[in-house]
Amino acid sequence: MMKKILFEDALILKTVKGLRALVRVLPLRVSFAAARGVGWAIYFFSKRRKIAHKNLRAAFAGEMTDARMKQIARLSMQNLAMSSVELLRFPEMDRAYIEKNIRIIGTERIDAKLKEGKGAIFLTGHFGCWELLNLASSLVGYPMVVLARTQKHPRSNDFLNSLRASKGNQIIRKGMPVREILKALKQGKIVGMLSDQDGGRNGTFVRFFNRLSSSPSGVATFALRTNAPIFPVFIFREKFGVHRVEVGESLTRPADALAPEEAERVLLQQFAGILESKIRKSPDQWLWAHRRWKSTPNRSILILSDGKQGHLNQSLAFLDAIRDQRQRQGVAPAYTVSKIVEIRFKNRFCKSLLNFTARLFQGRIPCKSWMREKLLTKNCCQALDKTAADIVVSCGSSLLGANLLVKAQNQARSAVIMKPSFFAQAFDAVIVPRHDQVKQKKNIFITEMALTRMDNRSLKDESKELSERLGLSNDHKRIGFLIGGDTPKVKFARAPFTKLLEELKRYSLQSGAVVLTTSSRRTPGWANELLKAVLKDKAQCPLLVIANESNASGVVPGILGASDILVVSGESMSMVSEAIASGKPVIVFFPGASGNFKPKHEEFLKRMSQKKLIVRTEPETFYEVIQKEISREKKETCAALACDHEVLRQAVRRVL
Repeated sequence: MMKKILFEDALILKTVKGLRALVRVLPLRVSFAAARGVGWAIYFFSKRRKIAHKNLRAAFAGEMTDARMKQIARLSMQNLAMSSVELLRFPEMDRAYIEKNIRIIGTERIDAKLKEGKGAIFLTGHFGCWELLNLASSLVGYPMVVLARTQKHPRSNDFLNSLRASKGNQIIRKGMPVREILKALKQGKIVGMLSDQDGGRNGTFVRFFNRLSSSPSGVATFALRTNAPIFPVFIFREKFGVHRVEVGESLTRPADALAPEEAERVLLQQFAGILESKIRKSPDQWLWAHRRWKSTPNRSILILSDGKQGHLNQSLAFLDAIRDQRQRQGVAPAYTVSKIVEIRFKNRFCKSLLNFTARLFQGRIPCKSWMREKLLTKNCCQALDKTAADIVVSCGSSLLGANLLVKAQNQARSAVIMKPSFFAQAFDAVIVPRHDQVKQKKNIFITEMALTRMDNRSLKDESKELSERLGLSNDHKRIGFLIGGDTPKVKFARAPFTKLLEELKRYSLQSGAVVLTTSSRRTPGWANELLKAVLKDKAQCPLLVIANESNASGVVPGILGASDILVVSGESMSMVSEAIASGKPVIVFFPGASGNFKPKHEEFLKRMSQKKLIVRTEPETFYEVIQKEISREKKETCAALACDHEVLRQAVRRVL
């Protein structure tokens, strides 16, 4: 490793010295033109472009278009390249050059403080040509002690510092004894520092573009220990080689009564607010290509919906797992935010085209911005543009292409639920139930059941509210009756469904059990009418919700929590999984003609039955089955749920 670094160091040093020799003889305008070309190349071919895009989305989502963000990222790279040209020419610059090309505003603020014999801190960020501030300050009568980060290539680092110190500035390397900086301030010198990079987990967290960001606390510590004022100083590039320096009012010193950590945070928050205002004024001047929010506790989760409640519930279950995992890590709930956006295509062809393109290019969709604009509705695009996301979650094969588009737009992590129809490696986490028959890989996590949001707390709360509203008595057993509806493969059949209802009513009358019933939006109209006719007695059926007429929230969790046993139609694996997750005995009936289930669907029900998580029944045997099952404890459910929860936590850790 050391030999590699030394080789790289020698190569970099020769290259930089060669470039310095070149820019010395070339006209400055020609050097700038070449630098802009280099900046353009860095933007298009460096991975730093993705970091810049992610940062810009975090800062300006909803405030500017993606096209404008890309332009800012490119201009920022070009500004960095032009600043490098100016750094290489430092030894040739003199006071006359500075007076001709740099306009300085606000020096009277510095003079008043320096006359008191105190040192001062010039605080800036990676903004404009920040290196030029050191040189300009020295040449106009404000020599600085500059704090510089040590690079890993020693000879190149020494050459860089020689350019910085070419006009008399003193360079102090980061990591040197703190007393060197304190000594300079106590001697009345000016210390130049940058404070806009990530400070790690041990830094001081301040709000920056409405997100918490970690800042190194050193500058605030020095100011508080020496009473040195902190002047925010920024340099703006107005033309190629023409600049404007703005010296702001010194930061307000915190009250002496504040604890040191809080006083440091107050100072750093002031600077963060000033830096944000300068960036908003000239966003292309800041260096967007560093990981400013690397240590932020903030996470934004975007859930894509296809309009199907079952799919949305599974995505929300993954969101719940993210929240739970972050709380385990000690992150406050307020720092995990989420938003649901329903993906709407202009027509069916647009949906098919996107998914076909994603399949054809194995997840690497070309022309992503064009695809998003041309295939999605205007309102959908606007909703996505306004939302910056760290994690994108979707459920169902119809949203795979959309997931990839939104992932690329935000440079986010992605999770998909259910078996992807193409190139699973395109996603960071794929959560699939075992019946989808997918081989486990490092990004594929296999659960026994479909994901469900059901947990003891939510079931208890919803069931308590439902029981109080209906005035349910504990003297009678409660049967939860959950009816799904028609699917492309399974159609409800009148005869078996009628027979099942008759047997359910007979058991209810003979045992005194009450029935809590809800249909779904898929339930056929004739079945809804049959439910209303057979279960019309309020004493026998105190709750009958026809989803297509009234679909109040909390009904299903309330029924799951309040019931002693659940009777569920078997065409929906999600609904069966939710019933199992409640921990109650579950009876599954087949609503249509026999033999219509897909093989994977049949495999799921068979596996759940073998694990004693459900009991399958025909209408003719329903009465005997419910008599036997209604009082049985479900110890098997706890083990199955614990296994799935652990798998889900592993998937969450991968996307976090």
